[in-house]
Amino acid sequence: MFRLQSGLPWELPADPMNGSGWTGLDQSNWQQVVKPTAIEDDHSQFAIVHSRFKYMYDVQKRISADAQITWLPRRYLDGDPPPWPGATLRHGTLVWDLVDSSSWDIETSFGGDVFNGLDRARTIIGGNGFNSGEETIPDPTFPPEYSEPGYRGTIARAPGIVLRDGDRTGIKTSSFKWKPATDVGFVVGGHSAYGVNEAISAAVNMAGDLVAAALFVPPVGGAIDAILKPLYTDTLFAYMKQHDPVRAGRLGWSHLHETLCEGSDRAYTISALLALRAGWWRTREQSTHQLKVVDGYEGLRIGQYGHGNAYLGTRIGTTVKDWGVPGVIYVDRITEITISWDRKTTPIFDLTVGHRDEEDPIVKGLEMIQEVAAIARELGML
Repeated sequence: MFRLQSGLPWELPADPMNGSGWTGLDQSNWQQVVKPTAIEDDHSQFAIVHSRFKYMYDVQKRISADAQITWLPRRYLDGDPPPWPGATLRHGTLVWDLVDSSSWDIETSFGGDVFNGLDRARTIIGGNGFNSGEETIPDPTFPPEYSEPGYRGTIARAPGIVLRDGDRTGIKTSSFKWKPATDVGFVVGGHSAYGVNEAISAAVNMAGDLVAAALFVPPVGGAIDAILKPLYTDTLFAYMKQHDPVRAGRLGWSHLHETLCEGSDRAYTISALLALRAGWWRTREQSTHQLKVVDGYEGLRIGQYGHGNAYLGTRIGTTVKDWGVPGVIYVDRITEITISWDRKTTPIFDLTVGHRDEEDPIVKGLEMIQEVAAIARELGML
């Protein structure tokens, strides 16, 4: 954004130490800006971000999904409070804000029931960076904001909206899908870790040369290595596997075993660990609740923070009529919002809570094309 909107070429000024040369730092006329966040207020998970002229969508897609953070774009109009203290923006500027409305790793709710309320818990990630579980918070505090008259918003650590499905409620129609967890073992790799093939090659060369020296013949280590290289290349430490014992215990004696995780072809690297986490996330237990609901039902107010208490990324609870254990509340994030109305129908919101199941093959095909295009752009083919 700085490169496109600053008016400067992508190069340093003639005198970088002279502040007047940096004329593009004024954002008052920019079309789009990113809302800054204080480092001490950020508790999102660490991730490795790498980009060389990639589209921002390609860079952040998997990272945002794994960290459960949401991009919220909003137009700044004259008369609105400034997006951050001291902000001077032009009327109509698009402000991008990266929001953590999940609080899954600090304190939030993942479910409960109508009899005892919502349980408060947080997600704990093991020391290996892979295994995780939920830790219940026995004596949680209640946010004081909910007691303020006219307060609009949802505190991530204590979701306050529960939509109950029934014959006489504000839910017009609903569709619930549940998918159990699948595999308990996760495999990644294909190529040996860095240094393994090189160490074997060096050992073969050294052994061949030592034998040749003992027999007083010319060195033959290189020739032996050339013959043996196809046999040992990418054979040792070429794959790595992680096991989820908690999921295996929940699924019981008969369950699926392994899945090959995509996204990394070299074992024992940071990218391999990220691929394992992505494979675990892809095969987790998933629930999707699609609702047609009237705004205002059960305290529901669709809108961004300050204007409503439910928006993209917000955790809300829902119940399912005539399914499973009576009274169970499923808590998950809102992943899609669609509004529809006409002259004879009041506005109806279509909410998708939980996993957004993109069954349309065209959508899947477009995503695959986007990934291939991203790779091609990085290689300089596009």
